[in-house]
Amino acid sequence: MVELKFRQFISSLKRRIIRRPLISFLCLLGFVYISAVSVIMVCEGVGFGTATTMVMPAFLGELGMVQSRSLITQISILIALFVSIAFLAVKTAKVTSLLVEFCRKGGSIVKNSSLSNHILICGWNFQGDRIVSELLRSEVKPRREIVVLANCETRPVKDEQVEFVKGDPTQDEALIRAGIKRARSAIVLSDLTKPANEADSEALMIILAVESLNREVHSCVQIVNSSNKIHFERAHADEIICLDQLGGNLVVASALNPGISKVVSELLTFDSGSEFYRYQETLSEDLIGKEFFQAAQILARKRMLLLGVETNDSEELRQQLSGDILHLAESEDRIVIVNPQNKYEICQGDALFIIAESAPNKL
Repeated sequence: MVELKFRQFISSLKRRIIRRPLISFLCLLGFVYISAVSVIMVCEGVGFGTATTMVMPAFLGELGMVQSRSLITQISILIALFVSIAFLAVKTAKVTSLLVEFCRKGGSIVKNSSLSNHILICGWNFQGDRIVSELLRSEVKPRREIVVLANCETRPVKDEQVEFVKGDPTQDEALIRAGIKRARSAIVLSDLTKPANEADSEALMIILAVESLNREVHSCVQIVNSSNKIHFERAHADEIICLDQLGGNLVVASALNPGISKVVSELLTFDSGSEFYRYQETLSEDLIGKEFFQAAQILARKRMLLLGVETNDSEELRQQLSGDILHLAESEDRIVIVNPQNKYEICQGDALFIIAESAPNKL
C-alpha cells in the first residue's frame, strides 16, 4: 500500500515537472541553495545571515570572499555560488523572453478586463485607429475607458491607454472577458477584408451575442451592404451605419452641392471646429414651449445650431408631424425629428441635437 502511494506520488511529481519545467528547475535551485547554506551554518556555527554572505556572488566584493578552512564549507560555498549564478541566468532569460514577446505582440494584452461603463470595440479594421484616436481626444465628453476585443495575434492599437483583449467577438466567453455586461457602448467594426455579405454575417453574429448578454448596452455597428440592415434591426442593434449607403449618398450630395463633403468631415472630427452634440439635460424655461424654429433662433444667439429633437412617441404626435420623417430612437417609445416642417413645441425631457464649438453645459 505504501509502495503504491509512493509510486503515485512520483508519477504525479513527474507530470508536474513536465508541465512546468521552468518552475521545477527554479525550485530545485532553491532547494540546493538552502541546503548549502544549512551545511555552512552547521559547520561554521553561524547564523543564516552570515552563512548567506559567505556564498554571495563575487560582484558583492569582499562579502563574497569569506575564507574558511573547512573543506565541506568551501564546497558548499562553491555549490551555492553556482546555484546563484544559474538562478540569475534563468531569471534574466525569462525577463528577456517576456520583453521580446511583449514587443512581438505590440504591447500589453489582458486576459480579462475589469473596467465598467466603458466603450467596447468588437473586431478591427483599418478605421480602428482613427476611431480610437477620436474617442481619446480631450474634447470628447464624457470621457470613457476603451477596450478592444479582436481575434488578432498582435495588439492592433498602439495607445496603451486602451486595453486589448484577445478573443473572438462572436463568442460569449470572449465578450464576457472584455466586460460586455458592464459596458456602456459597443462598437462593432466589420472585417472589410472579407466579401460584403460574409463581413455582415460576422457582424450580425457579434450583435446577436452583444445584445443577448447586455440589452442595456448602446450598440453601434458598421455594415457593408445596406440590404442587410433589416437583419440588424431585428437583432436590436441601436445604431446601424451602412457604409455603402452613407458613402454613396455623400458622393451624390457633394456632386450636386460642392463643398458638402468638407462640411460633413469638419462636423465629424473632434480636433478642431464645431461638432455634433446631443444635449439631454434639464432645459431652461426660455426653450420650454417654444416652437422648433423659435428654439433654433434662441440657440443661434449662443452660436449653436439646432438640427433635431428626440422626444416621446405618441399617436397624437405622429398625426401632428405626419408630413415629417420620424426615426425610431434607441428606446422604442422615443422618436427623432430632424428640422420639423410642421409645428412642434419643445418639451422638458426632449434631447436636442445641435452643432456647437464645444459640448454645451447648460441650455
